[in-house]
Amino acid sequence: MNAPLRSSRRRALALSVTAALLVVPLGVATVARGSALLPRRSASSDSLTGSSGPSGPTPVTGSTGVAGMVLSASLAQPGYIGLSVSGATGVSVQLSELTSSAPTGEPIGTLPPVNGAATLADAAEWSCAQTTRTFEASETDSAGAAESSVVMVTTPSCASRLSASLPTTRLHRDHPLQVAIRDTWGIGDLTAAVCLDHETAHACPTVTFAAGQSSATVHFRLRGGTHQQLEVSDPYQTIDLPLRVLRASPVLLATGDSEMQVLDDDLTSDLSGRTGARVIEDARQSTAISTPFFFNWPAHAMAQVAADHPDIVAMFLGGNEGFPLNGVNCCGPAYSRQYAIKVEGMMRTYLQHGKATVYWFLIPTPSKPDFVRLANAVDRGIVIAAAQFPHGVHVFNLRTIFSPGGHYIDSLTYHGQTITVHEADGYHLSASADVIVARLFLAALRHAGLTY
Repeated sequence: MNAPLRSSRRRALALSVTAALLVVPLGVATVARGSALLPRRSASSDSLTGSSGPSGPTPVTGSTGVAGMVLSASLAQPGYIGLSVSGATGVSVQLSELTSSAPTGEPIGTLPPVNGAATLADAAEWSCAQTTRTFEASETDSAGAAESSVVMVTTPSCASRLSASLPTTRLHRDHPLQVAIRDTWGIGDLTAAVCLDHETAHACPTVTFAAGQSSATVHFRLRGGTHQQLEVSDPYQTIDLPLRVLRASPVLLATGDSEMQVLDDDLTSDLSGRTGARVIEDARQSTAISTPFFFNWPAHAMAQVAADHPDIVAMFLGGNEGFPLNGVNCCGPAYSRQYAIKVEGMMRTYLQHGKATVYWFLIPTPSKPDFVRLANAVDRGIVIAAAQFPHGVHVFNLRTIFSPGGHYIDSLTYHGQTITVHEADGYHLSASADVIVARLFLAALRHAGLTY
């Protein structure tokens, strides 16, 4: 099943786009009522940040119960201490935290037990200033006698609460640096400083997490030498990330079948300039992953990487698929799974162990039913393959613009201009549509911090 050939490479419409865009369960122990307690500060009054997030916590419980009621604590939910009671006989259980300033307890809340049990999953937030905490559950049983149970729990410190990451390990001078900072506790209410070598101390930007905010992004423009240091710090920890900054412009590989033709010319034009990218155009008409006897795409991907070491890969491929894959005929779910295996291998090749960023384009819905079935099967496979990569691989979805709701459209109005979406074959995007695709793609690169 082959898509109609594009008879010639037409220059696209002119368009100028400025390229700007753990809880390691440290333990839960029991204490008798009246044991020495450490001072506590509420999470809202703690200082800013600092410790590693959970790595498979296992709740550990213990208590001292006067009778049958037992209070236990859990660190299963990052950022929070969970409290549970069992064996209660009263109609309500009062939870409180015992501190040196409030030895009779600071109230947390009241639980109505069901069959003697109740749980409050987020009874208290973890604290940077106080890691050892003591809680009490108390009730009056059906006979009017007071019962209580006390539990002590140690939460992670803030020594590695923050994490910092970059979208790619290959960085370029005069291009953006986007630093993603994450609060592994997920509770926010903290501030950190982010510094580069060429920034003076007073100029280092800060990132502030609001309560409940778990991630934030800081943007820089890379200047200075080829070897730089990025530092993320707060009162509890410092993260150092060495950076190697390349002087050359990033390389964008625009590749695929005939759908990439014309579009690659647009990208070359729009990404020209010092803050843009050097575009390598490599579109192969009439090729498909399912026809290795004609053109072997996985082998070609390895050759492209070896020759060009692209920083960004834009792949638009799939209209000529439909040949059997491992004995599976097109175009049901089984075919999509087989296609995903092939695509995943190519994505891994292009990713180059995190040195590059890969964008794989989905095919908009064509006009003819046979091609609709093919496009849907291919797009399903692309989505399945991309889901195997937590970072660095992105599905570039053109369907929302050019086939809303999965339906074929002849024309659309974009930013006040009405264009014809497809060529006469009802499959290839028109030159005007390619201009829009280029604009959308450049916006995605800017948003990802890969170019201006």
